[in-house]
Amino acid sequence: MKRLGLLLLLIMLLSATLAFSQDDTTDEDTDLLDRYFYTFHNPAGNRLVRGSGSFPDVEMYDIQLQGTPAWAVAYAMETAIWHVVMENGDLEVIEVQPNETVQSLGFQPNWFDGAQPPLVGVSMVEGTYVMRSDTTVAPYTHPIPVNDFEVLYINRDGDVVLGREEGIVTSLPLNAQPDARMVMNKVGQIALYANSTDQRYVHGIMGDNFEGSTLIVLDIKDSEIRVLARVDLLGEDIYEGVSPFWADLNGDGTEDLVTTVANGTFGAKLRAYTWDGSRIVQEVDGPAIGQGNRWRHQLTAGPFGPNGEIEIADVLTPHIGGTLEFYRLEDSSLNIVESFPSVTTHLIGSRNLDQIAAGDFNGDGRPEVLVMNTGRNAIISVQHNADGAEQMWRFDAGDEIVTNFAPVELLEGRLGLAVGTKDGRLRIWMPRSW
Repeated sequence: MKRLGLLLLLIMLLSATLAFSQDDTTDEDTDLLDRYFYTFHNPAGNRLVRGSGSFPDVEMYDIQLQGTPAWAVAYAMETAIWHVVMENGDLEVIEVQPNETVQSLGFQPNWFDGAQPPLVGVSMVEGTYVMRSDTTVAPYTHPIPVNDFEVLYINRDGDVVLGREEGIVTSLPLNAQPDARMVMNKVGQIALYANSTDQRYVHGIMGDNFEGSTLIVLDIKDSEIRVLARVDLLGEDIYEGVSPFWADLNGDGTEDLVTTVANGTFGAKLRAYTWDGSRIVQEVDGPAIGQGNRWRHQLTAGPFGPNGEIEIADVLTPHIGGTLEFYRLEDSSLNIVESFPSVTTHLIGSRNLDQIAAGDFNGDGRPEVLVMNTGRNAIISVQHNADGAEQMWRFDAGDEIVTNFAPVELLEGRLGLAVGTKDGRLRIWMPRSW
């Protein structure tokens, strides 16, 4: 992607952090998944990472940061790099080298106006850069690249705007909430919540009282924004979260959508919308909690079952003694098939819904789900095995975890992981001799 010259988008180049091989590869040859890095790990929002790790047989490193961290995003070339955004909007770049050297590569004060979630890009031409937005853009989200020349973003009026180097191309009024985050499937279709309101069910657990009441699926073709699908919730129902996520739930090769629907009578439930590439085919619900002011945190979906069955993971009531739950899509319902107690994935009042990761961290060929203990100072790896949901390993973070989970896929597909802590450290776990 060429550098965008939009006023809404500024780029800090950190080319010293990259060492590209000298070949004929261009940005256009590289999938968007390999060029942009998110706090939810991939454009689909699924929080499922590629690669294979050797956890718990890893090395641990600590580095003191120049502030209290809020977000961290990682990528790897010859070295592993974390871009860490502080609570006050400062930005610090941390590098881990294969020789076990850990260092701060740079510090930029006031990079963000507050702790906006970062999006990190890697370009064969530009080096690496961190996107930030001006005051016309919604303050608690970020633009997303939709192709090599255009970005999509939400402005402060809740409109979805398509922009490129020459400026704004087009916009669509959707009344998106100020912290709505857009997620993109593998064919470039974008889903988000719209028609935000504080006049229905108000729970207020994610920083404000506004939640979306409409699910929108968009497509960008020939510099136009097209609405492919729209679901308007009725009555007091709202989508309780900042985004849906895409995942193939029925094994047909097309990603479906996972959402959380809630109201003041029944609380929250998972709802999946199966998708055939152009329209919603089926709406499928899981069980509701049964009372208001109770939440389910949708996390991820993947082959978590003992025999590789596709399952959705969530945490039931993460603020009051959470339970990790595994669901399967069976005919016309989402059924809970296994659970694991006493975990959490969210701090009440926080817009950070990314304190979770999933992937094959222990290298056994099957993914685990990583969550926190209820004290929020340790990471627990849970795998759904034939005997039930089991803890595979547990790592102490040394203090309260305050950032999203920030995994990194190294060049040979091996996995590392980092989290930021309340005492101002980045704690990193890396494979030995990588």
